[in-house]
This record gives sequence, structure tokens and C-alpha cells, in this order.
Amino acid sequence: MHINHRSRSLTLLAAFAAMWGGSSLSAATIQVPSDARTIQGAVDAASNGDVIIVAAGIWHETINMKGKAIVLKSADGPEATVLDGRTLPGSIVYCIEGESRETGIEGFTLRGGTGDSSVYGPGQAVGGAMFIVGSSPRVNDCIFENNTATLQGGAVYSVRDAHPSFTNCIFRRNASEKGGAVFSLLSNCRFMDCTFIGNLARFSGGAIFNSSHCSPTFMSCRFLSNQALYNGGAIYDYESHGSLSRCTFERNSAAFKGGAVYSSYRSDPVFAECRFETPSDEIVGRRGVRMASIIQSGACCLGGGCIVAEKESCIEAGGAFSGNGSICEPTITLCPTSVEGDLNRDGDVDRRDMAVLMMLWK
Repeated sequence: MHINHRSRSLTLLAAFAAMWGGSSLSAATIQVPSDARTIQGAVDAASNGDVIIVAAGIWHETINMKGKAIVLKSADGPEATVLDGRTLPGSIVYCIEGESRETGIEGFTLRGGTGDSSVYGPGQAVGGAMFIVGSSPRVNDCIFENNTATLQGGAVYSVRDAHPSFTNCIFRRNASEKGGAVFSLLSNCRFMDCTFIGNLARFSGGAIFNSSHCSPTFMSCRFLSNQALYNGGAIYDYESHGSLSRCTFERNSAAFKGGAVYSSYRSDPVFAECRFETPSDEIVGRRGVRMASIIQSGACCLGGGCIVAEKESCIEAGGAFSGNGSICEPTITLCPTSVEGDLNRDGDVDRRDMAVLMMLWK
């Protein structure tokens, strides 16, 4: 029997490509509108690893990312490419099918969204521009402006084990009852180099409302002129523990308490080198009223891990303090692995540890 070795090799190659997903072999770039007339049409046609490039213009459509590991990006940036939600019955963008960090949304303005009413019913909309459930997309270089929700999350609604990240995004003039810009529930959002300006909450959390077991991270973010008609002009925490590093608060206000941050039930956010520029920007919570000038926090290496804590608390717990303003980032703060017998915590067990032991015996 004759065996065609070339055919057999090709068959095996195809099998291996299928086994490993073959994304690097088949990744494509889809242009909108030249290859697909609509953005949703491009998403529907895309496969994992594909990149969708959207031409400049104003686009009126609802976009469901369909759980795909794809990148949706504009050709000319957010000022030229607008996803307009004023005529839409729901949110502008949906990530509700387990999107991972391989799903990216880059370079759009999301404007005029009025949210989704499927959760609480008619007249109770959430997530004016973006509706995220159990998903972790990357959102970069986007502008969220003039979005509204009657209930929660004027711009973004992030719930149920969602871990989205927002980098270099602007949230301005968004409004809702809770979380004028962003509402989170059982969700860990990450914000880097983002600006929150002129957002409004008719109840609490002018920019951000964290509700129940949220651990958001804010790095080098700016909160300017956000307002709450009750508590938490910029941020309101309920049973949540956020981390803020090198953030700036200016002219935020609340009608009742916490112009900058209000920490309610079982909440105690930590701050590292944050600046509060105006008298209205106070922090109110379990420890009373504080200003940033008396907050001295940073990365604390403790028990082989890292937490953000105040210097005194870190040292009292036996930790190694990395300095005010330091943060628990793997690429920045490397905590040494604890070694049994390493009494001076230099990573080695040697004569110096013996000297420490002898001093303790005296």
C-alpha cells in the first residue's frame, strides 16, 4: 500500500493547529464598514485573535462582544469615533458572556447611553454606556460622556465576579442614582490614569459606587468636580476595600458627608500618596474625618505577600514597609519569600541571623 507522506504531514499539521486554537495562523483584521457594514456584524464574523478596526464617524448600534477574545478599536481615536446610544433601547456595549482580558475595546467615545432595564424592570435602567457581568474586558483610551441610568452606573455597570480594567479613560458628565460614572457589585474594577470629571449621583457615589465585596484599584486617577446629593462626592464604599495610589481629588462635594470618599458599612479603603486639593474633599468613614495630608500608606511586605497599609500598622504587624506611595504591583514591589530562620528578613539564613538570635537571648 502506498502512503502519501506529504498528505499525512499536512493532515498532522492541521490537527495540531486545531488543537492549539490556530489563532496565530488565522488572525484577521476586519475593517468597518468596508469588510462589514456594522460593528456588530464584524463582531459576529470575528474569531478569537481577530482585530476589528472601525472608521471614524458616529455609530448608532448596540454591540455585544459575544465572549470573543478580539480587539475592537477605532481607526482615528475617541474624538473622531463615537458610539452614540441616544436612539438605543439598552446599553451601548455588552460584555456578558465571560469575556477575558483578551477582549479589548480601544479608542471610542461612548455617548448618550441610557442603560439596560432587563435587571430591575422598566424605568430602572443600569449601565448607561456599558453593561458588564462576570467578564473582564480591557478598555483603553475611551471617553464616557453624557450617559445616564435611572438606577445604577451612569456610564458603567460591573457586577458578579467582573474584573474589567480601564486605562487612560475619561468619565465626564455621567449621571445616575448610585455611581454617577461607575457602579460595581461583587466586582473588582481596575482604573489606571483615568479622569472622572463632573459626574453626578442623585444618591451616593458621584463618580464611583462600590457595593458589597468590591476591591477596586485606582492608580494615578483624577477626581474633579464630582457630586453626590447625599454621601460620597467622588467615591462611596459599602462593604468594600479599595486601594488608591497617587490619586488627586479636587472640588468634589457631597450634600451630607464625604466630599471625596465616604466609607460606610465594613469599608476601609487604603490610600498611598493621594492629594486632596480643596476643603470639601474630605474622607469620612469608620475612623472619622481624615485628610490626605495625614495619610501615610504604602506597600507592606507581610507573610510573603503584599498589602497596602499605613507605615505604623505595617511595622506593628512585623512587616517590611516599602515607603509612602509605594504600591503592591508585581512589577514594582517584589516582596521576599519568607525563609525559616531568616530573623533579619534579608532573604538568607546566615551569621547575621545568629547575631540577632543571640541579642534576643540576652
